[in-house]
Amino acid sequence: MIKKKIKLFYKSLVQLFFRCLYGNVLLPKNVHNLIKKEKIRNNKYKSFTNKYYNFYRVQNARIYTDNNENVAIIKNNLILPQISFQQINGKLKESRFNTVVKIGTPSFLKKIKGKVFNLSQGGSGNNYFHFIFDIIPKIHLLIYKKKLKDIDYYYLTNPKKWQIKILKILGIMDNKIIDSKIYNHIHADEIYAVDHPWYEKGYIQYNLNKIPKWIISENRKTFLKDRPKNYNKKIFLDRSNSSFNHCQIENLETITKLVLKRNIKTYRPEQLSFKNQIKLFNSSSLIMGAHGAAFTNIIFCRPGTKIIEIIPSDHPNQKCKRISKVLNLDYYRIKTTPNNRDKNFPFKIKLNKKNLNQIERIINL
Repeated sequence: MIKKKIKLFYKSLVQLFFRCLYGNVLLPKNVHNLIKKEKIRNNKYKSFTNKYYNFYRVQNARIYTDNNENVAIIKNNLILPQISFQQINGKLKESRFNTVVKIGTPSFLKKIKGKVFNLSQGGSGNNYFHFIFDIIPKIHLLIYKKKLKDIDYYYLTNPKKWQIKILKILGIMDNKIIDSKIYNHIHADEIYAVDHPWYEKGYIQYNLNKIPKWIISENRKTFLKDRPKNYNKKIFLDRSNSSFNHCQIENLETITKLVLKRNIKTYRPEQLSFKNQIKLFNSSSLIMGAHGAAFTNIIFCRPGTKIIEIIPSDHPNQKCKRISKVLNLDYYRIKTTPNNRDKNFPFKIKLNKKNLNQIERIINL
């Protein structure tokens, strides 16, 4: 108890020190003089609700992120609501809930000379799905307004090796990447940003059915280069080694028996290179597995590919259904009995006999 109080006291002292150093961050009454906004008037790039996206430019501004739920873009100690991001417990909140409004920017400032394009959106950007469906589309929107060579740096949350490799395919070299894990508080001569490609309000899980078609088509156009001639693989996606603990199959041995019996090959996509994942999914006629980020790769499937997603009945995520509809995939959703008793393993999956019979019937179709 005493240790906890000491930690809290120390934390409050640190926050006070940085508030004295950089000042409090306030909510603006008017942002028109602080930020320049331009419409991205391209009919190819429109939101699910058929709106044009916006491109933003701010001079002499700061970015602060906690690398988790909050990203604040700040000008003259005022948070800019249009381009700040606060996803608190899975729900998009107004800028008044951003942590900087309460505690300031408790980290030393790194000054960056040049133009910085903000791609940070907290911890979600490290997830494979969100990188492909959030971060990469933002780059497509940027390209319509600016040439990549005109951007000095790209600001990302703790980019992994696989992310850096994908960015290189787009022409963004690693020496142009600023890691927010190293510099979570920066000042730049100019900061660029764009609207989120599909997430506008509310809980993120309930917005996945609003992914615009252009995101899927642009990703296919950008990455789907070499298409294998064969189209006969049947694969099972094993996520038992996933760094994310949700949607783990409790009785994995039951589906493993079925997979072996039906001569379906098991893969762990995270062990494959990005290019090999694309080839695998494009050459598969049947893809089955528990709900997870690996299903992002169904955007590289051929029309008619059979998709069997195993997911708890109370899980709201509809990304596979949406992608399948856009690409004309043969999608099936195996709903298992809800099981959220273990907080360390949310949306745990336990397959029963009915589920297994359903899967067998679908395979036979």
